[in-house]
Amino acid sequence: MIKQAVILAGGLGTRLKSVVKDIPKPMALIGDKPFLEYQINILKENGFEKVLLLTGYKGEIIEDYFKDGKEFGIKIEYSKEQEPLGTGGAVFNAWNKLDEEFILLNGDTFFDIQYEILFDFINKKKADALIVLRFSEDISRYGFVEIDENYKITNFIEKGKLPENRIDGYINGGIYYFKKDTLKKYYEQYKNQKISIETNIFPELIKEGNLYGLPTGGKFIDIGIPEDYQKAQKIIPEWIKKERKPALFIDRDGTIIEDPGYIHGTNLKFIDKTFDIIKKAKEEGKYVIIITNQAGIAKGKFTEEESIKTTEYIIEYYRKKGITIDDYYYCPYHPEGTIEKYKKYSLARKPNPGMILKACEDYRIDLRNSMMIGDNEKVDSIFLWQITIKIQK
Repeated sequence: MIKQAVILAGGLGTRLKSVVKDIPKPMALIGDKPFLEYQINILKENGFEKVLLLTGYKGEIIEDYFKDGKEFGIKIEYSKEQEPLGTGGAVFNAWNKLDEEFILLNGDTFFDIQYEILFDFINKKKADALIVLRFSEDISRYGFVEIDENYKITNFIEKGKLPENRIDGYINGGIYYFKKDTLKKYYEQYKNQKISIETNIFPELIKEGNLYGLPTGGKFIDIGIPEDYQKAQKIIPEWIKKERKPALFIDRDGTIIEDPGYIHGTNLKFIDKTFDIIKKAKEEGKYVIIITNQAGIAKGKFTEEESIKTTEYIIEYYRKKGITIDDYYYCPYHPEGTIEKYKKYSLARKPNPGMILKACEDYRIDLRNSMMIGDNEKVDSIFLWQITIKIQK
């Protein structure tokens, strides 16, 4: 298991100066604690035993607060850069303090992933380098990351070069995994220079076919701009109090209700044995979340509003029987749609995992112990490699 987390904590916090002054950006207060303390606590909860902080601007403030980490139940070391060296330069400046494998995080982003899934993936794929990806419903701000069927990253698509038929995609989540040996030649080439991992190293790793991308979910917030920093004051303390619980993700048409084709309205026939499955999941303390493709919207068979009303009718029907369905997500897009607005390729459409990853931003889900139930083995059995699929017969 990976024991070391390395955090880029040397940011100047230029954009935050209107609300946070004269301290390193990771030390900006969230409630009564520095942002960096939340990060370190989550790493400790996920089994990390030591943290290496890459400091810069006023790094002594960080060292004075965290010291050797004993008070926080984790070993903390430091590597200070005398001048800004970029993400790659900061890592290479700490070369002699790096473990043979480590996780690298940005000190100004909160991304509460389930590290067990990351570790499982690294072991399964024998990965040497990896970017944790997050699902974004709006790639116009970021561009997106392309991965192949083996989860290898093939390209970074810039925001000005987006395909017209794309509505969403995977973006860089700001958490990286590296084996030190993989970086060695770049260290020898670039040591003592100002370089960026994202700009200088990732493109080379892609050319070598040596960079994986793992889409996963969790609450994400970047405190680097004042608006998001203010949102973080409420979001982060509330989020970490939540218990991480498994979810039963369940398809709607053909699983909860019979599916004669493009069904909508309230003239529905419910599948009786699904009640018992959902009831048992709730008794076990799981979230129950409907995940449904609604291609009929894109194909003009019914409106988005009609589809929503149908799902809400189903949820109310269950509620009257004493069973609470926690939420629902739907994908109205289809690349062969007849309604132009919805004629898009979407990673929310099953068998892609976008809807599940969106749910993981809204609920603190134990994805590793969750499952998906659907009516179609061909579709649902390839949903996500880390989710156990049970097929409704």
